[in-house]
Amino acid sequence: MIKIWFFGTPHFAKKVLEDLYNSSKFEIAFVVTWIDKPVGRSQALTPTPVKEFALSKDLKIIQPQKIRWNDEFLNEIKTYQVDYLVVVAYGKILPNEVLEVPKKICINVHGSILPLYRWASPIQSSLIAWDSVTWLTIMKMSEWMDEWDIIDVLSIGIDKFDTSETLFTKFEEVSGDFLTKTLIAFDEWKKPLQPQNSEDATYCKKITKEDGLLDFTKSAPTLFHLWKWLTPWPGIFTSYEDKKLIITKCDYLKEEIEWKTWEVIKWEFWIWIKCWEWILILKEVKLEWKWKQNISDFVNGRKNFIWTVL
Repeated sequence: MIKIWFFGTPHFAKKVLEDLYNSSKFEIAFVVTWIDKPVGRSQALTPTPVKEFALSKDLKIIQPQKIRWNDEFLNEIKTYQVDYLVVVAYGKILPNEVLEVPKKICINVHGSILPLYRWASPIQSSLIAWDSVTWLTIMKMSEWMDEWDIIDVLSIGIDKFDTSETLFTKFEEVSGDFLTKTLIAFDEWKKPLQPQNSEDATYCKKITKEDGLLDFTKSAPTLFHLWKWLTPWPGIFTSYEDKKLIITKCDYLKEEIEWKTWEVIKWEFWIWIKCWEWILILKEVKLEWKWKQNISDFVNGRKNFIWTVL
């Protein structure tokens, strides 16, 4: 049996942990995840999805405030003799003193085909790059983020209306099974390590709220792919009546019209915004502090929205 530690935090990591747990080939010595955090208006302390699953299966859980320069944590994990450390969206960089503890190597699940889209937001970055396919990489870890050898990759198709939310779901559906099979094959010497070509490396940024502010002097396809990239968080938005207006569903049309850039236009059943090139079709919006609405319902309650220059 292959003995592992598991480091992870969000729902994506929880789905991978579930597949590892359900495999008869693995024993999970313990799980490391972030500390419980206050959530919602009541600010109730809430465990991470990984912790919730670990609790349901009576797995050992460790939640250190910090990893680096934490001798207590390092000494504790050294008491567990394991073959591999597996990391899935843990959210913190692991120092060498942790990576050197397992008998064999440390494994990371990364949401792109390395060396493309190293660092913080690889799954989302394939959307802003207009890619039609993305990849899941199983790799050997080092202290230098996303730079070590590749064990195997799996392709994942991207549809026109895939957003970060739906693409993460696709990764969740396949990552655990692919990691399980890959790690078993690697442990049996059937998967050789493949070095990355760092000359081809690209890097992705940490997403911020400010990334969603719309600029209609850009082309409609550019704003459409911005929507794909930033949905569900932080969303793409503009201002209407001094409130934030979030566009939650949209499309674009290759059509040149004479109206002003930034102007809201109604044509038959369509509600458009004129961009520098072509038009952005509004399908669903959310006004600040309100529920999401179909664009027709939104306009029915706000007739002055048409011809507004946003």
